[in-house]
Amino acid sequence: MNLRNRNSSSKLKANETSFTRHKGLKFGVALVAVGGLVLTTSSVMSSSAASAPSGQLIIANAEPISAAYYDPASAFGLVDDQLASLVFDTLLKLDKKGNVSTSLATSYKQVSKNEVDVVVRTGVKFSDGSALTPADVVASINRIFDPKSPLAHALLGAPGKATASGNTVKIVMDKPFGPLLKSLAEIQIEPVADINSPDNWKVKPTGSGPYTFVSNENNDITVTANPDYWGTQPLIKTIILRYIEDSQARLSALLTGQVDISTRVGPQEIAAVKGNDSIKVISGQGPPSEIISIWRDSGPLKSVKVRQALLHAIDRDAIAKTIQGGMNAVPLNSMPTNMPMYAASSVSYAYNPKLARSLLKAAGFNNNLKLTMATSTLVPKQTEIDQAIVAYLKAVGVSVKVTQLEVGKFRSSYSNYDMSLNTIATFNDDPSFALGIYAGGIGKAVFGWQDAPFDALFAQQRDTTGTARTTAVHAAQNYLWKQARTLVVSDENWVFLVNSRVKNYERAPLVGEPLITSASVG
Repeated sequence: MNLRNRNSSSKLKANETSFTRHKGLKFGVALVAVGGLVLTTSSVMSSSAASAPSGQLIIANAEPISAAYYDPASAFGLVDDQLASLVFDTLLKLDKKGNVSTSLATSYKQVSKNEVDVVVRTGVKFSDGSALTPADVVASINRIFDPKSPLAHALLGAPGKATASGNTVKIVMDKPFGPLLKSLAEIQIEPVADINSPDNWKVKPTGSGPYTFVSNENNDITVTANPDYWGTQPLIKTIILRYIEDSQARLSALLTGQVDISTRVGPQEIAAVKGNDSIKVISGQGPPSEIISIWRDSGPLKSVKVRQALLHAIDRDAIAKTIQGGMNAVPLNSMPTNMPMYAASSVSYAYNPKLARSLLKAAGFNNNLKLTMATSTLVPKQTEIDQAIVAYLKAVGVSVKVTQLEVGKFRSSYSNYDMSLNTIATFNDDPSFALGIYAGGIGKAVFGWQDAPFDALFAQQRDTTGTARTTAVHAAQNYLWKQARTLVVSDENWVFLVNSRVKNYERAPLVGEPLITSASVG
């Protein structure tokens, strides 16, 4: 989400980092044939053979890091995973088209529907100089696949276990797990020493990635190129992730050369750089994501009639056209339209104020429903979207009290309100991640909702592989949609503005910056 939600001053231990602290999300299946062997396709170049990294890249973000606590498995936001993707490695990786290839794994083999074996690369070191071993890989995976795991990245997993024999790590799931390979492209490998001593993450992240952590000060997170990186050295020496909450301030910083990239911009910023040859507009790259209004499952919103009434009361097409500039598709289901296996529902929830009033009256509300709503500045044109939602609901007799909060404060307190505009993006380009936000303890933390029938549907799609999985995914997303679980405003079109001095900048369908090593600055 940005359901990303820990307070920036939090000092949490790993076993305390639960979904009740995250409340903010951000968010596909490409399995090799059973018995197939995939050999490494990534080149490895020593630092001495590559050109020395140079220059500095500054990325302006609309949100801060979730917390000054650097466990990548507890990350649940864009900036969290930007940092994790720079500092840590994964066994596999995704290219810009979502294709899987090797990274820390030199090869992988799909042994069965329940098992994948990977061979771990040797000679890799963490940034503190310690060797990365199969034991680190096993520990990093098992903490995600533990069914009782409170970690945010547990959404990437399912019940299963990893074990090591020599340099081979065997990953065996309790049941077939459709998203396994794409999850292995997002699960960062951490040192056993940090997993056993989680207070280490209060100080800094220690990974084996292309960059090492320098500091987190004054809204700037700074990393520098790792001179001992096992792979091809990155071309950029220093990267800064800068939090600038106000969208116009981010645009001004970009136009004046104070930053090089502004992330997740809206139509107003795009219009402002039209005809500016020094700024490139990059769209159509990034994770499947959607803008939603989270509805807590309490009070009047426990009624499906009330929830359906609110959907019919709000003209989503008009919001997309007039406020979002026609750049965001409007889903007819509970997942973004660019999600693998998305399919439109036969139920449209068309704009119908008369039907909305009828449903509200049937639920016992006749011009007397009062709701609270938290808002921030996370979403492009958020103020206008919020105002439109309030006006549409007022027209059918629903009054909404709006409280605007700074993004960091919003993340830690949005669950105290009936409604809150937020975003959900999939970390691993798979519907299981997005659907999992509504399931089990995660659904309870985010929506205050627990529903046994949906939990069963979620487990069914997660535990299914091959063509049958598409049917299982559709069953889960259609159930959510017919329950009117939340307001899906639109897809979130991840548009970035990039100064032309930045060369070869590309994004993968993941939340972080895994392809940044190919970019350079002129």
